[in-house]
Amino acid sequence: MRPVHAWWLVTMCAALLSPVFALAAGYAIYEQGAALLGMAGAGTASVHDASAVFFNPAIMTRLDGTHLYAGGSVLSPVTSFAGVAPYPGYGVTEEMQRRHFIPPTLYATHRLPGRWAVGAGINTPFGLGVKWKNPDTFTGRYIVTKATLHTINANLSVARALDERWSAALGADAMFANVDLQNRILEPVPGGGGAQVDVAKTDLKGDYTAGYGWNAALSFVPDPRVRLGAFYRSKVIVDLDGNGDFTQIPTGDASFDAGVAAALPPDQAMSAVLRFPAMWSGGVAYSPAPAWTIEADVNFVEWSVFRDLPIRFHQTPSANETLVEDYEDSWQVRVGAEHRLPGWTYRIGYYFDQAAAPSESVTPLLPDADRHGISLGFGLPFGAERRWRVDVYELALLVKRRSTEGVERDGFNGEYKSYVNLAGLGVACHW
Repeated sequence: MRPVHAWWLVTMCAALLSPVFALAAGYAIYEQGAALLGMAGAGTASVHDASAVFFNPAIMTRLDGTHLYAGGSVLSPVTSFAGVAPYPGYGVTEEMQRRHFIPPTLYATHRLPGRWAVGAGINTPFGLGVKWKNPDTFTGRYIVTKATLHTINANLSVARALDERWSAALGADAMFANVDLQNRILEPVPGGGGAQVDVAKTDLKGDYTAGYGWNAALSFVPDPRVRLGAFYRSKVIVDLDGNGDFTQIPTGDASFDAGVAAALPPDQAMSAVLRFPAMWSGGVAYSPAPAWTIEADVNFVEWSVFRDLPIRFHQTPSANETLVEDYEDSWQVRVGAEHRLPGWTYRIGYYFDQAAAPSESVTPLLPDADRHGISLGFGLPFGAERRWRVDVYELALLVKRRSTEGVERDGFNGEYKSYVNLAGLGVACHW
């Protein structure tokens, strides 16, 4: 039997932690306002409700009185995998269990007397949920069987109108993250001709841990028909504390199981440094007629901050390791239009989102790839003086097929196919 060493713990954390926290553009949750998502998220220059706290807080000085927004989206991904040689081999197909995720959003803004405005919000800027079908036989189970990442971000921003055309804002963020990650440990069967058997289940759980960041924004209106906006969100570093639990799976071979039990790492505390990327956003909005708004945005995401992942073990420091991931900065381009009719509003949009993960880092945990999004949305004002509005959107995310090109770091090679459907609803009011 091949000796079982503490590197099991390193292998488990390398496979589970590194992709989860290099979420890539597809798992950075930009679905933060139903009105703008009808325009594919293009709104850095023209957002007109309390979701400005997320998209561009400098615009808060142009929102009279008090504005509230509450809403959420339903994200429904579908992912499958087809293997290639040498592992898992041609003809092997796997499917991710279909699940639905509902990240909520809540925002409030208030225009103060004079030139000041304040805003606050709670949202979910990052998230991941992976659960592969048939975990006992899934060929990539040594990498991951199930993984979830939850984040809760609280933001407070202050804006000031510098003059009739310029506004600026500064804000602070506190983001809390936790994880629950599971996989299997496999070992060669004694005398089995290279066959492998599951010998342990691993479960890594992290407590909610806080990281802090800041943001800055500008809004410029040189002409009633033209608006420009820019927004910067800083990176956030989370020093995560957690525990790794190991549960042995008996094989029925007494001597083999005894060797596994003797070498299996003990349950223990561990820590890791998680780096969430900064984002630069810029947008230009144009109104060819009073009832129309057309906007184009460009977002630049600094995924290169995820160059490596330091892992530290409290009980077995000899297993400490820094894992190289080499993610790349990525771009998003978002274009949308809004037409405001007397009784209702309709919106359309398109965006392109560039993958951040190199082929070496495309795994069953994060099959990242370029994607195209097409959206449609509607808004309906109601109530006294039309102070209330309900917005809905539907967005189809068409993900390009992605091959690991035979270079995936864990030796799990093949082609991933994914599709994501997104739908959301938001309710806004002002007084």
